[in-house]
Parts: sequence; C-alpha cells; structure tokens
Amino acid sequence: MRYTLVIFFAALFFFSACQEKYDIGIIYKKADEYKAEMSLTMGDTSYIEKDSWSGMFNKPRTIMYGLDQLLYVADTYNNRVVMLNIAGQVMSTSRFILHPIALAQDNRLDLLVGAETIEPSTNDTIGIVLRIKLVAAAHHLENAVIDTVWKEPARPKRRFVGIGVMVNDEFLIARDGPDNSSVVDPDARVLRFRHNENAPAGKKDNLITPLGEFQSGAGNGISFINHPTGLATFPNSGDFILTQKSEGVQYSAIWMVYTHTNDFDGWMPKFDPSDPNQRADFITPNRFKNAVNVGIDRIKRDIFIVDDMDAGRDSVVKFNNRGRLKTESFGTLTPGIQLKNPGGVAVSGSNSTDYTLYVCDTENNRIVLYRLNQ
Repeated sequence: MRYTLVIFFAALFFFSACQEKYDIGIIYKKADEYKAEMSLTMGDTSYIEKDSWSGMFNKPRTIMYGLDQLLYVADTYNNRVVMLNIAGQVMSTSRFILHPIALAQDNRLDLLVGAETIEPSTNDTIGIVLRIKLVAAAHHLENAVIDTVWKEPARPKRRFVGIGVMVNDEFLIARDGPDNSSVVDPDARVLRFRHNENAPAGKKDNLITPLGEFQSGAGNGISFINHPTGLATFPNSGDFILTQKSEGVQYSAIWMVYTHTNDFDGWMPKFDPSDPNQRADFITPNRFKNAVNVGIDRIKRDIFIVDDMDAGRDSVVKFNNRGRLKTESFGTLTPGIQLKNPGGVAVSGSNSTDYTLYVCDTENNRIVLYRLNQ
C-alpha cells in the first residue's frame, strides 16, 4: 500500500506542474448583466445584501455558525470573541484574548480558538490554541473557563490559523509560520489532536501526530502546503478543506478525504488532477489569488471560499458538494458588493427560509449578511 501511495503522489506532482494559470475573471459578469441594484442574479440563486453589522468590530477575522445556532466572531483587534444571535444581538463577549483568528466548536459546545499570548518565560508573543468551556458557564463567555490546548514557546513565529472538529473527540489545527526548511518540523503543518474529558486537568487535549499526507513548502503538487490560512471540516466526518496563500503553490484550496481501512488510516486528495475523469472545477490550478478562509454549509455541504485578491477583486467563491463552481459566486466587481480584504465566511439556516451567508468584511470592520434566495 505504501508504494502505491508514493506512485500516486508522484503522478500528482508531475501532472500539476504542467498546468496553466486560471483567469479568475470568468466568475464575474459585466455590470449590465445584473438587474437589481443590490440583487446579484448569477444563476439559480440571488444574493441580496440584507444587513451589515458595524460599529462594534475591529478587523474581524473569522465568523462561525455554531452547533448551538449562535454566531461567534473572532474580533481580532478588539482582542475578544463575540457571541451573537442570528438577529445580530450581542449575547456575550469573552474576556481578553489576544488577536483571535480561528474558531471552531466541538460536540460539547466548547469553543476552540486560535489566538496569541505573551509567553511568560520569554516575553515573546506566540501562537496559542484555547478551549473555552461554554456549557459550564451557561453560555456566558465572560465567565467561562479558558484552558490552553496547545502552544509552542520555542517557535514564537508560528500561528494557528484554522481549526476543524472531527468525530470521536478529534480535531485538526492548521499551523503557519515563516520557515518550512526543516524536514522534521516545518512550520506549515496540519496537526491532529484528541480530547479526553476524563483526563487530568492540563492533559485533556493531546497531539496525536502531524498529518504526513502533506509536503511542507513550495511546490506544484496537490498536497503541497506553504502558508495555510484556514481549515474547515465537513460535519460528522474527517474530511476537510485547507486554504492557503498562493505563494509558491498552485492549489490554494485542498480538499482531503479521510479513509480508514485495514491497510490505511489517513487522508487522500478528493480529486486527482492526473485523472481526466476527476477534473473538477475545485482543483483548477491557480484558481485563487489568496484563499484566506473557508466555510461549509453543514446541511447542503456547499463550500464557500474567500479569496482576498489584489486590485480590488476580493471575492466569495462557491462550490457544490461535488466540487463544481457555482455561478452565484460574487465579489467586489459585482454591482452592490463592497468588500475589502474579507476574512471568514459562515452559513446559517440552509434548511429554512432564513438562509443567510455571513462574510467578515475585515478592513471595513463589519459583518455583511446576504440572503440566499433559491
């Protein structure tokens, strides 16, 4: 089995090195093809900006729609996590958390937060992953116990940029940093953890292993990761999508599928670029300029990837659960859309009439809500 995998990945690297640049402009249409001023009719779905929440955030980086049907915002430069209901009412705010940038929620309704902290032993600002115990605090963030999940004081420039929860009390953390030169421990990794609620305090979250399915550093293959920016898992699954900057790589979004057999336990790319029968839109090389985050609709499993581009072409790109590009993708070239360096994206109510897409409009210090008419 090991030799088969080596041959498989070698074929992926060879094939993807030959791909041409993708013109992101094809997802946009000319202005005169749109109808209403704030309605974006691009396919079978109209996106209508129904609201925006401003005046309370400072460079919000990530938004998450939780299992408790509440929204959580990493309010990065206000150094806090904010809990809101779907009407936008602030329900609770956390105590001081330095520069939160990543959020996830497990089946216990604990929040997992990627942030920064000042390491007492060195006075360095380092990356850290925190666990906020919401249920014991009756969902009052300001009163909740905050435990440390993981930090690496010896590597102060590393940051934990994405978190995804799997089944069986496991979760994944995407790590980024400036140095991928080490063969043994490069900065760009995806780390696999397991939580054991019955373990003693301080030992409940344990690193299992870094994922060996990725190759850290620059490269053209489907499994090269150089500078991760976000991670999201599919519900009740080990499958996940990793986003990364386009610097040094052809694939800024990577879709991995978890497989467990008698011979193999781990992840494989969902699509093989060398297989003509698997040439899905999702794996078109160089599709994204700078994929900064990903959100997954837990009901329909549609995928939303935020592309923080240059030249004012920031966009939200949508794929269905088979990796097909949806024409209702939109961005700042779409009439009525004004995004500036957008960050995270989340979806709520896709099984109801209140189907809403939330986008962190980071540089404009707001959360923008779009209604998805179907």
